[in-house]
Amino acid sequence: MSFTVRFRQGMKAAIPIWIAFAPSSIAWGIAAQRHGLSLEEIILMSAWVYSGPAQFAVLGPLAENKSSLQVLVAGFLMNLRFLPMTTALAPFFRGVKRLPLLLASHVVSASSFIVPYLQFQKERDGTTRAPLAAPDGYSNLAFFLGVGMTSFVVWVTGSAVGFGLALGFPADFDEALRFILPGYFAGLLVVEMKSWAMGLICLGSLMAALPGALASQEWGWLIMAIGVATLGWGIERWKLRAAKLS
Repeated sequence: MSFTVRFRQGMKAAIPIWIAFAPSSIAWGIAAQRHGLSLEEIILMSAWVYSGPAQFAVLGPLAENKSSLQVLVAGFLMNLRFLPMTTALAPFFRGVKRLPLLLASHVVSASSFIVPYLQFQKERDGTTRAPLAAPDGYSNLAFFLGVGMTSFVVWVTGSAVGFGLALGFPADFDEALRFILPGYFAGLLVVEMKSWAMGLICLGSLMAALPGALASQEWGWLIMAIGVATLGWGIERWKLRAAKLS
């Protein structure tokens, strides 16, 4: 199967991601414009960071003129989730040289990970109609790029559109934008609220927020976030060990 045909397969599989990315990226572009970012800064951040949660998370620190180190650390922590995603995808790209893989890794997102990953698993297990030839590493890379690159273009374009729309909104609309960031993360949280462990992590976050802010307005929230995240990781590891022993 040619690279082009496989790429088109990825594009078709990415259509639901485009539908989800369009409103999210527009909302981020609006919020970023209201936080004082220019069009060039918005496009550059969307293209370079390419992570909705991380981009929303750093808007507040940027608007409050926090140190660049704080902004970088916050974005880095939010994007650490891409490490296990790329590790899970790596076996499906055997035989592909490192440079193409390095360049392709830039368009990894939660959505552009799960769609190719599930597709590759189905093809490997034979639960989907097999292509004319078994997909090799480059064929799988073409499918992934069809998903990832097109979703990337939608995200960056939507961010620019959001900036333009924000210019036409009245000043009072700023009050409504205050709910974009908490609403975005609330949506992510609801999706993950599937076990008592997540509830415990949420409760721990609420209890740690106040002492963290009192201890240091600059770094308290970040230190507490790392602490709660470490606690959550420890709980998940303990649950996995307990499940294996039972």
